[in-house]
Parts: sequence; C-alpha cells; structure tokens
Amino acid sequence: AVRSTRLCMGTTTLNASLTSNPALASAAASVSVFSSEHASSISSSNTTIRQFAAAAKKSKSKKDSNDQNGLSYKERKDAAKQKRREAWQKKHDRIDRLATRRDHSPKDVLKTQFRSWWDKEVMYHDVLRRAAKKENKPWRIRVAVMVERLPVVTPDMEDWERDYIDLRDYIWTYGKEYPEETGFMYAPDKPEDHIVPTDEELLAGLPFQIAPRETEADATGNVKTRDRQLKTRVYLAHRTDAEGNKSGPRWTLPSALASNDETLLQTAQRAVSASFGKDLELWCPSNAPMTVNFRVYNKNLPESFREGYYGEKIFYYRVQHDQGDVDESSLGNGEDYAWLTREEMVERVEEERGKHQAKFFHYML
Repeated sequence: AVRSTRLCMGTTTLNASLTSNPALASAAASVSVFSSEHASSISSSNTTIRQFAAAAKKSKSKKDSNDQNGLSYKERKDAAKQKRREAWQKKHDRIDRLATRRDHSPKDVLKTQFRSWWDKEVMYHDVLRRAAKKENKPWRIRVAVMVERLPVVTPDMEDWERDYIDLRDYIWTYGKEYPEETGFMYAPDKPEDHIVPTDEELLAGLPFQIAPRETEADATGNVKTRDRQLKTRVYLAHRTDAEGNKSGPRWTLPSALASNDETLLQTAQRAVSASFGKDLELWCPSNAPMTVNFRVYNKNLPESFREGYYGEKIFYYRVQHDQGDVDESSLGNGEDYAWLTREEMVERVEEERGKHQAKFFHYML
C-alpha cells in the first residue's frame, strides 16, 4: 500500500513537472518513441534468429540421417543421377505407348535440298562477278519470259481426301438429332434416306455432259496445244539458237537482249511477240523479275557475238497467258515450240545442258 501511494504521488508530481516544463515533456516523448522502436526491433530480430535456428536444425537432422545411412557424397550424387535417369526413361516409355500418327520422318527434307543447291549457286555467282571484274568486262542484260497457262481443272484427289469426303457426306445424311418432346425431329428415317450417291451417279443426273479431264492431246502426245495437262500448269517453251548456242538449237524460254530505251518488262513483252507473233496476249502481274541467272560466254563463240562482254545476266519474268495463240509463221528456220509441264521442261533441259541447269529450271518453274 505504501509503495502504491508513493508511485501515485510520483506520477502526479511527474505529470505536473511535464505540464509546467515543455522541454522536459518533449524529451520524455522522444524517450517513449525510442523505447517502442527498440522493442519492435528486438522482437523482429528474435523472429529472424528463430527461423535461422530452425533451418540449421533441419539441415543438421537431414545430414545426420544421411550419415546414418552410411552414404558418402559420391554415392548420394550417383543415387540422384540414377533417379533422374529413371524419371526420363519413364517419361519416354509413356510417350512410346501413346497412339500417335507421327511417323518420325526427317523434317524439312525439301528445304534442306534446296538450301544445299542455293548456297552453292550464290557462291558460284560471286565467283563469276569477281572474275568479270578482274578482266574488266561488263555483263550483257538478257530478259527471258515464263509464259504459263494456269490449271483448268482441279487436280486429282488423294486417297485420304476421297475417304474424308465420303465419310463427311455419309454423316451429313443423318443430320442432327433432337429430343422427341421438342417436335423438331422428322418422321423416322428409312434406309433409303441415307444412301450417298457416287460421283458417277451425280454426273449422270446432270442435264449436260461434263468435259473429260483427259483430253485428246494427252492421248496422242500433242504438245503444241494448250488443251493438254489440264490439271497442272504448262509453260511455253522455245527451241531456238538465238542465244548463240554453238551446239545448235536447244529448248529454252523466249528471250531478248535489253535495250536502253525500254524497261525490262517491255523487253519481256517484245521477246514473246518476236518469238511467237503478236496474236499472243499476256497478263503481266509485276514489273519486277522473278529471278536472275548468269551465263558466261564461251571463248569459242565468235567475237561478233560476244562484243567484249564477259557474259549475260538473264532476268526471268513470269507472265500468264490471257488469250490468243502462237503464230507459227513467226518461227524461224529450225525453230519449234511446245506447251510443256515443269517435269517435261526440266527433262529436256537436262538432256541438252546437264543437271546443273535442269536444277535451276526445276526450282524456278
């Protein structure tokens, strides 16, 4: 009781002193704030120390358990590696068990074949440029034209495409099924309602006759008509010696030397009209050529043809046939023409010039 009375008297005296002395009151407030912050800091430090202590205890217990098993560091490392190996093997065993349509065939085969040819071709062109520069001889510009006739009919379907269409048509004959209480369903189906007619039956019911997909020119082997190979593209080939061939006429594309008073596209149009007459009308989708090739003049060619040039840069244009046909009277002596597919054109070029030029025509066409 005496202590409580003294504490109350002391507190009353202190409050009175703080009230009468502002400086003393400010110092007392600072001491109070410092005490609370110090207490909070101590509490946080104690929490962090407890966490580190718990982690150290857990690590020590784990180490003790490993030591109890009698495993060294290398043995534990080998065991972990074996565990990873088993997990990898388990994963791949599961993949092998899954049904898949992938045949695991090599990817990008055609792309790799093209790149292997194209990279060497670019290097060869660079060598030719440096050789012409070393001899201080210019290049002559020639423009060649690929006149193509687009496919007239759709190509033949693959077996899987035919199977898909047959299955789709069969499923479509049943339509959708709704609950009976909705009243949307028709009367019960009959077996004859689900008969899918074949293509021959559909064609027989048409009021007109369908033109054949294989023409008479395909049967007789006539290559001087556009009415052949309707399922694919055909190109207008020219057999001529206008390029200064020492071996005589050979199969190529219509071409002409460029002049300074016309564009390359105008040169391409002039090349076609000079080779096959003016009756042949074309559609030119672009002013830019499609590709370029190099031809080095043979030393055995007459100087009147070479005229001091190292060779030719041949720019190729792709144009499409619009209307008209070849005027055979415009062909020179020993010249010929044909509407050829890409495979036929490549085959003739390979017979006359070898596989290198044939590969170029294969990728260009």
